[in-house]
Amino acid sequence: MIDLILIALLFSLHQIFVRKGVEHGDANYGALVSLVTTSLVFSLLSVNRIFLSVKFAVLMVVAGILHFLVARTAFYNAISRIGANSAGSISATRMFFAVMFGFVLGEEIGIKVILMAVLIFAGIYMISTPEGAGDLKGIVLALLTGITTALSSAVVKAGMKINPDPVFGSAVGYVTSTVLFPFFFRYRKRGGEKFFIPAGILVGAGHYLRYRALIDQPLSVVEPVLSTYPLFTLILTALAMGRIENLSRNIAIGCVLIVLGIQSYYLL
Repeated sequence: MIDLILIALLFSLHQIFVRKGVEHGDANYGALVSLVTTSLVFSLLSVNRIFLSVKFAVLMVVAGILHFLVARTAFYNAISRIGANSAGSISATRMFFAVMFGFVLGEEIGIKVILMAVLIFAGIYMISTPEGAGDLKGIVLALLTGITTALSSAVVKAGMKINPDPVFGSAVGYVTSTVLFPFFFRYRKRGGEKFFIPAGILVGAGHYLRYRALIDQPLSVVEPVLSTYPLFTLILTALAMGRIENLSRNIAIGCVLIVLGIQSYYLL
C-alpha cells in the first residue's frame, strides 16, 4: 500500500511542475520534453534488459501510446486550461472507466458501481459549471486522460505477465510515444524546460512503480489508490503556490465528490 501511495504522490508532484511549466511554454511542448526525458532515462536503464517477444512488444507499444502519448498530452492540455486540481480530479475517473471495462468483459455491475457513477458525474458537473472550471474542452481532455489511462493499465498488466520487467516495458512505451509525437501534435511556444524535465522524471518514476505494482497486484487494487492523487495535488498546490489554485466552492465540492465516488466502490 505504501508504494501505491508513493505513486500517487509522484503523480501529484508531476502535476505541480506541469502547471508551472505551462506558464512558460506550450502544453504540447511540455509533453514532448517530458517524453524525451523519460525515454532517455529508461533507454539507458534498459541497455542490458532487452527482451525479444512480438506479443510483449505490441502490448507495451499500445500501452505506451495510450498513456504516454494520448493521455499525457491530453492531461497537459487539460491542466493548462482548467488547472491541476480540476484536471487531476476529473482524470481520476480512471477507476470508473476501469470498472466499466470490466463490465464489458462480463463483470457484474451492482449498486456500488451506480453510486460511484452518480458521485463522479455529480463532481464533474460541479467542476464544469460557470462557478467551477467552466471549460468544456479542458474537461473533455481530462476525461480522455481517465479513459486512456484505465485502458493502458489493463494492457500493461497483460504485458507484465509475459515479461515482468517494468524498466524495459516502460522504455518500449516511452520511446515509441516520443517517436510518434511529432506526427500527431504540434507546439506553438517553447519554454518551461526547468519544470517539464523534472516533471518527466517524477512521472517516469511513478509509472515504473505503477508497472511494478501491476505485476502482482490486482488492477482493482492499484487503480483506486492511484486515483486519490487529486487530494495530494490540492495540498501540494497550496504549499507550492501559497494558495489553492483556481479553487472555487464548486471545484472543491466537485473534487471531493469524485474522490468519494471512486473510493466508495471499495469502502462500502
